[in-house]
Amino acid sequence: MSAGCRGLPLIKVGRSIRGGRPSVAQNHDISPTGEAPSRDRWIDTVKGVAIALVVFGHSIKILTGDGWEVANTWQQLNVVIGQWRMPVFMLVAGFFVTRSITKYGSRFWRLRPLNMLWLFAFWTAVYWVAYPVIGAVDPGKTAGEMFTSIARDTAMFHSYLWFLLALAIYYAVQGLLGVDPRRWAVVLASLLFLIFVPGIVDDVTWGVNELGTNWLFFLVGAWWSENIRSWVSRVRPWQGVLWCLAFAGAIVVWMPTRDVPVLQHFGAALPPLLALPAGLWLLSRLDGRPGLRWARTVGTRSLAVYVLHPLLMQALIALVALVVVDPSGSALAAPVYWAGVPVFTVVAILLCLAIHRLTAGVPYLWSLPAPRPTRERAPSA
Repeated sequence: MSAGCRGLPLIKVGRSIRGGRPSVAQNHDISPTGEAPSRDRWIDTVKGVAIALVVFGHSIKILTGDGWEVANTWQQLNVVIGQWRMPVFMLVAGFFVTRSITKYGSRFWRLRPLNMLWLFAFWTAVYWVAYPVIGAVDPGKTAGEMFTSIARDTAMFHSYLWFLLALAIYYAVQGLLGVDPRRWAVVLASLLFLIFVPGIVDDVTWGVNELGTNWLFFLVGAWWSENIRSWVSRVRPWQGVLWCLAFAGAIVVWMPTRDVPVLQHFGAALPPLLALPAGLWLLSRLDGRPGLRWARTVGTRSLAVYVLHPLLMQALIALVALVVVDPSGSALAAPVYWAGVPVFTVVAILLCLAIHRLTAGVPYLWSLPAPRPTRERAPSA
């Protein structure tokens, strides 16, 4: 995964318990709680936009990786939005974690870390089966090459599914840290952010880099969720606009120097820190508005979109390659150059939603079964 594709994404898998048997909830996003909590609806909008931007970034990666050219505008836009989508995903993934620890006690480990670990293992197995099939279809690849690719990426914490494993680690660490903020943990997470986000450590894989970069945002979301949500509701329009302008200014300063030796390590920390408040304010105010209502639907199904879209995109590209041997000389070259990225993004998301709709009730596909409630023994006579 290239540095231009900043982050993928988190997902919430919910299950409710009725009569001692698990029933599958219809919303599957990347932050499972065991039950759907009462929360601000704008959080789903934020997650929906974030996962859509993840798909957007991967559409560029997959199209260009198969020989298609895309407009530089899309690539530069992807760099900018990459400063927001991964940090915000980690931030909202931390929301309600401490409440789960308090409410569920030892069951928290089943509902959060183990559930994420299961999803990573299960979907990794799916990828290991699907990649050779895609390689066999694509005339430019082979089944062996694709299998080697996914095996290597999985071992190096570099696959498209790195985010699920990162969440499992974050949830487990949070379970050990507890519900009360610990200053030393925040300081450590801040130091890791300052080391990894500018690319000072450049000899690690994508997943390792993102793990070190984004722990800070997860911690903040876990320990100060209520404060953040309260702040978002109280931001005045002029304050929100100032946050957006501050983010734009940070981008203007950072973009020209991001590939300059030495200078690239300065200024990289500021854009994501300013992007978070700007993005949260903007999307909370646009939540439910015409043109953005789709984001709630996508946000509550972010797990399905996250795990399915890389496979679907690569399969579609493989099928196109059967017909279009030389992308650069194809009649589709110009349309793909200008519109291929957004069209590819929309098609992939729609396919993901359709598959989720058909498979929402399949056991183990989107989460582990919820633990059965403890039954109280009847008093003996």
